[in-house]
Amino acid sequence: MNKTALIPAVFLLAFASFQTPVVQVRDVASAPTIPILAWDAGDADYGLRTRINRDGQDIGEARRGEHRLYLSSAFVDARGGFAHAVAQDGKLLRNANDEDDPDACRFNNVCSPRRTIGLGVPDEWLRKHRDSLVVTFRPRTGQNWSIRLDGPVINAYLNTIDSVSASLKKK
Repeated sequence: MNKTALIPAVFLLAFASFQTPVVQVRDVASAPTIPILAWDAGDADYGLRTRINRDGQDIGEARRGEHRLYLSSAFVDARGGFAHAVAQDGKLLRNANDEDDPDACRFNNVCSPRRTIGLGVPDEWLRKHRDSLVVTFRPRTGQNWSIRLDGPVINAYLNTIDSVSASLKKK
């Protein structure tokens, strides 16, 4: 009887740690581009972001063909910052611009960070690593630290980009 009680408790613990992806399509009719963001519902401190133009082309956030892995500035500062960021396969990620997001809480009161630090993640690379994205941050001094975006967030994000892009190309 103790074993059967333990199995559901372990299952519930694993189930409770899974969070639903949040994906925002920030379509404002007067804007020339449509930002798309995604993050884990349990932690908005980091996620992915891109822009699609009205012709349905993914033009990226800082560079065409590149997604922006964003991190809250406060989140990064609390961990000691970083000099370099490396993905799970050793790929060095390009530092992108810092950004202020005036629309951080505009859509359904589900907020992304207002001030972020960005890293460039190539589209082709992200699509090959849909199961997870683990990034290790290496500060100039102190301990390395890491973040992880799981497959459900990445897949929901990429599927939304593909869907929005396809619907705009049909117009």
